[in-house]
Amino acid sequence: MTALLLALVVAAAPPPRDNLRFGIDYRWWGRNVQFTGAPSLTTVSVGPEPTGTTLDVQWFPMSYFFNDPRADLGLTVRADVAPEFRLRVGDETLRASVARLRTGLMFRVPFEHVEPSVHLGFHAFEASARPGPAKHTVPNVSLTGPRLGLGLRLLEFWRMTFDVGVGGTWLVSTGELGSPTFFPGAKGNAFDGNLGLAFRTWPFLDVRLGVDVTVHSLTLGSGVSMSDAYYGISLGIIFKGVPLPGNRPPGQ
Repeated sequence: MTALLLALVVAAAPPPRDNLRFGIDYRWWGRNVQFTGAPSLTTVSVGPEPTGTTLDVQWFPMSYFFNDPRADLGLTVRADVAPEFRLRVGDETLRASVARLRTGLMFRVPFEHVEPSVHLGFHAFEASARPGPAKHTVPNVSLTGPRLGLGLRLLEFWRMTFDVGVGGTWLVSTGELGSPTFFPGAKGNAFDGNLGLAFRTWPFLDVRLGVDVTVHSLTLGSGVSMSDAYYGISLGIIFKGVPLPGNRPPGQ
């Protein structure tokens, strides 16, 4: 049975290269913050709550004109926003918001049935809590830095596409968390991973279910460390700008 499944995957005709992937998701957000060595700062948690949206774009502008490696250099933008949810801080509750942005360049290597890719860009994570009784124990964070990522797509078979990705970020800015009020000199890294399964409904439209997690690991000094885990489940659609007859590079 396993051999038969592999044979069917290999025999399936590969889809054409995408010129554009434009995704919009509805997102269930979760966040868990833990401090070690700082009794005044307590564990903060929320979710997953259905309070977010995601915009995800991968665009390959040269693919409209060429059918060579130039067609595989793309621009990427991914923006996640949760404008309103409630953080649990000990026995208290705070209203909060979170946003994440990733942007940069990617280069894909399209084989017959798999598409590995390399991503180089910028990662920004912003989280803030509204004023409240526990606000003094929850610093706002602005964690930003350059990111390097790897991705892999198993190209369409039985109308499905599977994708997986991992990445790492060197944090160069920590916002209020690294200010004199809290922990000056705070530094660290972020690691992220994602899985997704998309089902083709029409040649230009997929429905995708995905899960992802980003963990910020920071050293705050004086024996204090912090782990800020952000995770989510998303369900949405992907518009695929597939090449149309008469609008293909020669030989594609």
